[in-house]
Amino acid sequence: MTASAATTGTSRLPAWSSVLAVVAHPDDESFGLGAVLDTFGQTGATVSVLCLTKGEASTLQQVAGDLATLRAAELHAAARALGVDSAVLRDHPDGALERVDVATLMADVLAAVKESTPDGLVVFDPSGVSGHPDHAAATRAALAAADCLHLPVLGWTVPRAVADRLNQEFDTTFSGHEAGAIDLTVAVDRKQQRIASLAHASQAVPTSILWRRLALSGDVESLRWLRREDTAAPHLAVRRAEDGDAPAAIRVQHRGGDRFDVAIRGHRLTVDQPVEVGGEDLGPTPTELFVAGLASCVAFYVRRYLHRHKLESAGLAVETAYRLGSSPARVAGIDIRIELADDLPAARREGLLAVARHCTVHNSITIAPQISVSLSEPASAGERAREHLPREG
Repeated sequence: MTASAATTGTSRLPAWSSVLAVVAHPDDESFGLGAVLDTFGQTGATVSVLCLTKGEASTLQQVAGDLATLRAAELHAAARALGVDSAVLRDHPDGALERVDVATLMADVLAAVKESTPDGLVVFDPSGVSGHPDHAAATRAALAAADCLHLPVLGWTVPRAVADRLNQEFDTTFSGHEAGAIDLTVAVDRKQQRIASLAHASQAVPTSILWRRLALSGDVESLRWLRREDTAAPHLAVRRAEDGDAPAAIRVQHRGGDRFDVAIRGHRLTVDQPVEVGGEDLGPTPTELFVAGLASCVAFYVRRYLHRHKLESAGLAVETAYRLGSSPARVAGIDIRIELADDLPAARREGLLAVARHCTVHNSITIAPQISVSLSEPASAGERAREHLPREG
């Protein structure tokens, strides 16, 4: 019996309508993830790729001209072969990605998520699969962003037997997993992956380990859930206090004039309008409540970030100011200032700001939610009468 993977997949990819692949080098999207991304595309999903380096440090073979420019062109040709809708290249140092601050890399992932609005991310296994530190660094950044945004993440891996065979034959450092640690074994068609791989002509040389890996893997790819769809991020393991996983019901009841009572779970508050515009000023306006919701969400995420990194949160405060616009009436600008009692270590500043800029409420503003507005049927006379009956307690 050979060390190749089984030839029949037993799992389906998640039914994502949009997927973002985060990789370190041009060719990772084809050599590693190509068949998976092609399978997503064949199901109708929109596929995007974020590549964090331009692959300028490759020493596989000598090429004429600028290698970074050449590899960028190869990536876009490969993306077309795989049906990728968008491929974005960043210029972090090839071969030194692990030395780039994870918050900097995470910010690139967050920007790509904002642009492509994926249902989930696809990355290399945290081991890097082939042992390349850049692969592991790209995955760390993607997982940090996924923690922030509560996005599920699938990690591509290989069976342990395939990794062992490659290491024996090529003296490489591949890492694989036993069957019990692999969550999805997906049947794939490698035709487009092979075409895309050949588009990376500077890398897909005949002696490349790629071709042996494809032969050993057969028509199956292996994936692990690094962040499951049905669980919160590790640092938010307790049910999310500020936005919950289940659909939330909030009831707003008119109480006269411009005043309304808002019931949120077991809590009740009042919104009103200032006296100068006809209200009684018995509570904040709905617009003020909206801005306050954003400020509170930022404060929540910042507090969790500080706690996760064992930093002091006593004295944490968030102040906001906002500007109104017209045509249409809206909040046209919001300024947020985070106050901390202690100085924040320089190495944590960008990470904290990245988290603050991607809280749930902020994401809901910048990535517009689907909103439906409907008119309910009028209540019957009996139902109206019951609403006015005295309540116990």
